[in-house]
Amino acid sequence: MKNISLEELGRKLDALDLWDAAMPFNWVVKPSGVVFPYFCTLLKGDGVNVKIRFLMLEGWQTFHDYIRTRIDRNFGFYLTPMEMPHFELVVAASGETMVFRHDPGYMPRALNEKERALCHKILWEAYGVMMRFETDRKLPLRFASEKSMFARVEGANGEWSDMPMSIPEPRPCVEEVSFPKALISKAKDLPLETSMSVAVDFRLLPNVMTKEDRPRCAYQLLVADTATGLRIVQDKTSVSPEGGLKAMWQSMPSRVLAGLVEYGRIPGTMKVVSGRVFRFLRSICLELPIKLSLHDRIEILDDVNDRKET
Repeated sequence: MKNISLEELGRKLDALDLWDAAMPFNWVVKPSGVVFPYFCTLLKGDGVNVKIRFLMLEGWQTFHDYIRTRIDRNFGFYLTPMEMPHFELVVAASGETMVFRHDPGYMPRALNEKERALCHKILWEAYGVMMRFETDRKLPLRFASEKSMFARVEGANGEWSDMPMSIPEPRPCVEEVSFPKALISKAKDLPLETSMSVAVDFRLLPNVMTKEDRPRCAYQLLVADTATGLRIVQDKTSVSPEGGLKAMWQSMPSRVLAGLVEYGRIPGTMKVVSGRVFRFLRSICLELPIKLSLHDRIEILDDVNDRKET
């Protein structure tokens, strides 16, 4: 059985028909010789093309970020689990299975041979856990009273065993936003137009990517006049290998302010639909008397995002 392909192993997991029952649970697989434990968790697909996504999240920090983002979608820097470092088994509605590697700011890619071998180990143990789960629905909670997660751990001799994995405290999420002094000075020299309102959005663009050997995801910053629909700022960016998602988000407020300075007008109000964008833009309001407001929906953002660039 261990000689079957990774894709066939994925089909065997699907054949157990336990996805819905296992959905609320998480467990750990820690192969020997690797630094990170891998956290197994499930997400439902879109119901049309994808049936299920089986995520193998890499390391405690990623798992903590995943859980905190599930509780508060505006936490941290991740817009979607796609951006988190992990391997992912995708079960298509057709029954086809595929496994991909995900890294922050990059498009998913196929696995190399070393990664395929690692994922085979993880999925093989996950298959065993789910077979046991069929008759023991409390298996993933076995060590919950010890403030630990249920883990399958491989010893140096290649033998696997059930072990509790103590849950460490997550590191605090620290955000630092700063502006060039010259930019702040230019902004303060411009008149504040209290009647002017702009809508600001920063989002991941699905299916848009850079043209590189390892394509990066594309993100769009949009600043639009709510009265006229004029696009004051509409540009695309991607993560830098050095700073990653964190640096990209922390630089976003400066890009907004630079766009307004170039436009030559400072609005009295900025409106947003994202709690994360709201949090980062508050730094501008510490420098300028701009009112910032959060909305469920801003029609002008929908209109402008749907428009083709000219």
